[in-house]
Amino acid sequence: MRIAVFSDVHGNLPALIAVLRAIDRHRPVHFIVAAGDHCLVGDQPAVVWDMLQAAGCICLLGNEDIRIWRDKRSDPKENQWTAITKARIPWYQEMLGNERLAALQALPRSMRFSPAPGQDILFVHANIHGPYGFAFNAEMPDATLQRLYGGANARVICCGHYHQAAVREWQGTTLVNVASVSLPVDEQRLAGYTLLDWNGIAWHITQYRVPYNQDDQDV
Repeated sequence: MRIAVFSDVHGNLPALIAVLRAIDRHRPVHFIVAAGDHCLVGDQPAVVWDMLQAAGCICLLGNEDIRIWRDKRSDPKENQWTAITKARIPWYQEMLGNERLAALQALPRSMRFSPAPGQDILFVHANIHGPYGFAFNAEMPDATLQRLYGGANARVICCGHYHQAAVREWQGTTLVNVASVSLPVDEQRLAGYTLLDWNGIAWHITQYRVPYNQDDQDV
């Protein structure tokens, strides 16, 4: 069994196309998970959302998805980036339309899958408490991991939100940041995704990055 998972497309259509093409080369794939932050930032939010649906992706809710229809959180650290995206939210609402907005609002915050007893895999956007706050990264101390992921009762926990791939064994759980399709921490034009293979005994995790053509508009 093989699961493909990625996060944080952020409306980057060419990067999403590159990732979907790459995943297609790994088939058979049992299912694909898109772990939140699907549309906000890029210039073709409706096309990105429709492509995720056409590819059969299981989409989770991200914090930037919530901002599209409910940006009521006051942020004392608001920077130029958040100010720009906030100003464009009415445009995103118009481009997505009522039907897509309703579908975004209905997205689950997590998904759990179990191929065998004691081998649950849990998908979230940031942490087990919700799509906001911190998400796993390779340098995170144990106390923070306990606060964010303790008590999940899962063999593997996959998240996005922090735009950098990472894998770590922690207290009997494999923590995976599945990497972002768009806006990686290192600012390279490389879209990331992760494959999770179940061999009947254990999970095997492989992470990839692929280049993309900024002008590519067709999968």
